[in-house]
Amino acid sequence: MELNEKDIKKIAEEAIKQLGQTATPQAVEQVVTAAIDRLQKSKSEAPVEEWKSVKSARRKTTGERIIITAFGKNRVGILAKMTGVLAKNNCDILDLTQKLMQEFFTIMLLVDISNASAAFDAIKHDLLEAGEALDLKVIVQHEEIFNAMHRI
Repeated sequence: MELNEKDIKKIAEEAIKQLGQTATPQAVEQVVTAAIDRLQKSKSEAPVEEWKSVKSARRKTTGERIIITAFGKNRVGILAKMTGVLAKNNCDILDLTQKLMQEFFTIMLLVDISNASAAFDAIKHDLLEAGEALDLKVIVQHEEIFNAMHRI
């Protein structure tokens, strides 16, 4: 089953309604990701091997991109640590912006993980762990979810 941006937006809107006051970007992402996973598993008419080949072909043509946002107090090594995690996992940084506002540091990266050596969840875990070590707040989202959430 192929979900388009409109479908994902509907799922995100419903998640925000259901979460109410507790709706944070992370909570909405969790609900949306779980809903998409359930939909893809329950609606899958193709055998598993066929689904893998379709997914693999789609990855090669569209790429799989993630958005990483991190912010916190500035300290030495933030950029090196975050990009080091991406390099270790063979991720391609497509765009990067960073800003230093007095003692506060923010960074936003657009990353292609289509040729990554690890799965999205493992990359996300590594990035969150690196952020925690640097006392940063880190948010890692698939591009489709990021776009859908920011159009609501």
